[in-house]
Amino acid sequence: MIVIIEGSQGSGKTHLIRSLKNHVEREGLENIIFYKYQHVAHLSNLNIEHIEPDPSFHYFTISNTLTILELQQSILSDKVFVFDRGIISAYAWSMLRKRLNEVALDTEFRKFLGNELFSNCHIIRINASHQMERDHSDIFDNYINAAVENTTIDLLINKNMDLLQNKDRGNSYHEITNHMDKLSEASLYQTFVKILSENNNK
Repeated sequence: MIVIIEGSQGSGKTHLIRSLKNHVEREGLENIIFYKYQHVAHLSNLNIEHIEPDPSFHYFTISNTLTILELQQSILSDKVFVFDRGIISAYAWSMLRKRLNEVALDTEFRKFLGNELFSNCHIIRINASHQMERDHSDIFDNYINAAVENTTIDLLINKNMDLLQNKDRGNSYHEITNHMDKLSEASLYQTFVKILSENNNK
């Protein structure tokens, strides 16, 4: 099973994921892997940040997601992968950074979601009740503000809700409003546990 936690910059997503991980560890839930793609740090380490607005960077990111989906359906099928951002953010940022033509990206994104690998995938979208100051930064902070990113994510989700919620594939979509409090942390954990209980035998 794949759980992808999405949210724009300043939504408090990273804080909520840390809280979810703590809940999972306290409750002793097993076979759950928290995963964050370290492509930004990798670019910095190699001193090749200049390739970021290039089509090659887009496909570099998409290939990583495909690899995880393939592994989860084959040798790691007993695991639950929790993504800190995933495929929606990947396509949103490729649109925002104009790595490829927007029409082409729209078409490609829909084909990706229609791929058989995108099965038993569950999106949890974090919406902020108010903008949160980030406790970390990366190269992307300099490019796009949170409102623009949020609008692009909205468009991708609304256009493809039928595939994100495709019950025949075991997919689902959920939203949580983050009020930056303990109740929001509890809401994410409860949503996560519900997804586990409803899809544990798939």
